[in-house]
Amino acid sequence: MRIKSLLAGLLAVCIVLIFSASAPAQSSKLSQLKLAVSTATPHNTPLWVARDKKIFEKYGLDVQMLFVMGGSLVSQMLAAGEIQVAANAPAALVSLIAGGADIAMFLGISNTSPFTLISQPAIKNAADLKGKRLGTARFGGSSHISALIALDHLDLDPKRDRIILMQTGLDPERMAALEQRGLDAAMLQRLATKTMISKGYTQLLNLNEAKIPYQNTVLASRRDQMAANPKLYDSFIRAVVEGYAYVFNKENKQSVKEVLAKNLRLPNPDAAEDFYAEALEELDRKPYPTVEGTQTVIKYVAEQNPKVASVKAERIVDSSWLKKLDDEGFFNKVYKSK
Repeated sequence: MRIKSLLAGLLAVCIVLIFSASAPAQSSKLSQLKLAVSTATPHNTPLWVARDKKIFEKYGLDVQMLFVMGGSLVSQMLAAGEIQVAANAPAALVSLIAGGADIAMFLGISNTSPFTLISQPAIKNAADLKGKRLGTARFGGSSHISALIALDHLDLDPKRDRIILMQTGLDPERMAALEQRGLDAAMLQRLATKTMISKGYTQLLNLNEAKIPYQNTVLASRRDQMAANPKLYDSFIRAVVEGYAYVFNKENKQSVKEVLAKNLRLPNPDAAEDFYAEALEELDRKPYPTVEGTQTVIKYVAEQNPKVASVKAERIVDSSWLKKLDDEGFFNKVYKSK
């Protein structure tokens, strides 16, 4: 009996020790969050840095970053609850919001259009675009909306001036189409623009330099998920902001270029120099999403989908999460005046 009692006592002690030992492991378990991005561009650099430099882990997060081709698919995944956060163009979100999805845009990853309207060397001014073919990526995406904004800014109307908008793939495909004269003009991002200008092609309008308000890419989530998991989202946003601070710290330039080279699949960090410059140019140190830029998006998407005209930018832009960090001095803390 004594032996049985002794064994029972030892077993009880072992069970206590096992649970005691496992408690810290359970408490230190990382919270999972699924984030989907629709394009591999330099404005995602803070997200890549936060993951690759383990900043997310520092804040207790296991962020699964998914690359999903197509902003509309990312938006649908967000609305269905398959992901918690979308890094996406508002142009792909507002139609779902108009249909009843309660989605909030809480961080402005890119608060300006990265596109430039580039044309054939013989096209020297806006009037020369009349009757011509203009290439974008998918209709309803950022390059398409940027094309509509550019034409409006140049006092051109696609219907009136018989300008044919064409879906012609990403920058490499649009560049090739220009060189093969399959396009008369195209919307291109920074590096592609630099390359084509060096070959004698014409820059008709740089939307970033024109300072036209435009919300290009945001971090967005369903409001019910944010309300149900405030600590998770607070940690996530803090980690992303720290990722911004890491990018803007010039001492980290080489490290950031390594992150860019890895995620953009470049041959080496030196090949990331232009993308690094683009990130610094395009990112804001305090990445608040903008109401004015979102209103621009709504205006042009509503031309394709009239229901979107009822969407109010003030309703879908939620700056409260960043303002909380700002008010407590978090930005000053992570930037440390750098």
